[in-house]
Amino acid sequence: MLSIMAFCFSACSDDDEEIVVSVSDLKGTWESVHISYYYKEDGKIVEQGEEADTNWRIVFNEDGTCKDGEFYGDKWHWDTGTWSCENNKITTYFKYRDARTVTIKNLTSTKLVVEFIDKYTDDGMACEDYELTEYRKISE
Repeated sequence: MLSIMAFCFSACSDDDEEIVVSVSDLKGTWESVHISYYYKEDGKIVEQGEEADTNWRIVFNEDGTCKDGEFYGDKWHWDTGTWSCENNKITTYFKYRDARTVTIKNLTSTKLVVEFIDKYTDDGMACEDYELTEYRKISE
């Protein structure tokens, strides 16, 4: 079953200073503020961009539960699930979606930056999706 350790991972900042992070550092509501992305086919970027975006939220609870929300149609739409962390990676599990693992690139008391990379083959073509998302903490 899901097990959350008191100190679940360590992450390195750009200057290679190791940071030990506790579950309580992640606990709370995080709102997206900026996303950079690209999509590759056979090693060539076919789409890329970046945008300010506050339409996504994720809530991490200390008991290993979480909820993920998207704002559209003038209201928030939420999905509930669980989360775990190991090393510098957070994995979320939702009922109607595949598990998603992101790598923590930066974590402070008010800022979380995560990286998502998905490499796969589609009809014999090597594909890669990449996202770097910055969140701000909006509540504990």
